[in-house]
Amino acid sequence: MLSNTPLHWGGSSCAHSFSICSISKSDGISAPSAAANTCDSNVMRKSAITASLQAALTTSVKLLCAALWRCAMSTAPSSLTRKRNQSPEKQHQRREEKQEAVELADAAPGKRRRSTALDEKDNLTASQTMVTPSDSPEGELFFVTVKTWDELLKSDDVAADAHKLDQLLRQKQLAMCTATLDDADLSWGYEFEALDLLRRFAKHHLTEARRQLSNDALVTLVLPAVLSLRSAMARNALLTIQDLIIALRAEMTDHLHIVVPVLLNRACSEKQFLKDLAREVLDTTLQAEVDEALLKPLLAVSATERNAQIISVAGLYVTKCVIRMDRDHLRKFVLETRETFFDEIAAFLSCKVIECKAATRRTCQYTRRVIGNDEFVALIKKKLSGSAQLDVLKASEIRKAIKFGQAKPSVRERMLQMKKQQQQQKKVQSGCNDISVVVVAQPRSKSSLTQAAPSL
Repeated sequence: MLSNTPLHWGGSSCAHSFSICSISKSDGISAPSAAANTCDSNVMRKSAITASLQAALTTSVKLLCAALWRCAMSTAPSSLTRKRNQSPEKQHQRREEKQEAVELADAAPGKRRRSTALDEKDNLTASQTMVTPSDSPEGELFFVTVKTWDELLKSDDVAADAHKLDQLLRQKQLAMCTATLDDADLSWGYEFEALDLLRRFAKHHLTEARRQLSNDALVTLVLPAVLSLRSAMARNALLTIQDLIIALRAEMTDHLHIVVPVLLNRACSEKQFLKDLAREVLDTTLQAEVDEALLKPLLAVSATERNAQIISVAGLYVTKCVIRMDRDHLRKFVLETRETFFDEIAAFLSCKVIECKAATRRTCQYTRRVIGNDEFVALIKKKLSGSAQLDVLKASEIRKAIKFGQAKPSVRERMLQMKKQQQQQKKVQSGCNDISVVVVAQPRSKSSLTQAAPSL
């Protein structure tokens, strides 16, 4: 008996119908074999339907993506089109807008690069003139050269050069009183030229150099230029001080108390050539045989300065100056002239820089040798106290050199020797003599000696 029943698969719009055969035993066909054939046919039909559905789904997705892309391209803004499609009028309008924006940016205040300034100079019109250092109100660019001693020539018109220098000094003094440092620093090119004039006077026109020195040219012009951030300016100012010390030694001696601190500051500069030049100027001052005038500001650095590097440089030149001084002059300076000499020496010994400690130790030893051992110790005990006294006494001890072939003491022996020296120094300070305590025990009797030990 056969029955046809329509079936719907997968919710599709098409109805696939097939027949299910139900065969009874009387038809002569076995029921298990018929059921197996029916299942195989169902599996094949399902796989065919699945493949057709996947192909249809893929095609639908592709068509949908293409439609979306067409919609997106049709609604795109006009700004995404190429510039070559624009009309010449629009291109000209955009070019004018850019030019106006550039002009507004140039009119706004701000810093400009040097390359921009050079480009502007190249693009000057015929009605504009080049700005030179002589007529420049701001002094942007100056081309200067630091001259050596041999390159300094005589002045053709001393009166005119002196008038020019006097006028600049008056302007500088007025600017220092009424304006800020930045306003006074605008004319640095003229200051550089004034330094050259002062160096020329120091070499060839000593009378005019003395007059300018009495006119506070050192304080107004030279010393501020030494601390200038422009390397050429600082170098020329240092050379000016050196030339003045060589030419006007007596006059410069009265100004060393303000010159030496500035030189010490530059001697610790980060730029090596400025550091070397500042120390060269200090050496020139040292060779000018103004030992006492140089030693006073050097010693004062220990109390007024907090920079360890500056204190170290001052300590090194204190040692050089002390060793160069005459013995009688040094003795008089330590005992009579400078009452705070040992206080300042103790301050140099506490410096963190090792070179300063070693140099100050040499100063103490030389001073002790000049004054005398007993008088030196008595003077140290009178002037100093506490750890400062111990430091100076220890630093002033002259150590014996180890002879060739002699065994070097071990670390333990040196520590014991230092401990003994400290104990001796404490005894000297306290003024106490060695006290020995003797304990006398009562002698034992003979009976106690002969007494037998108790038996257990």
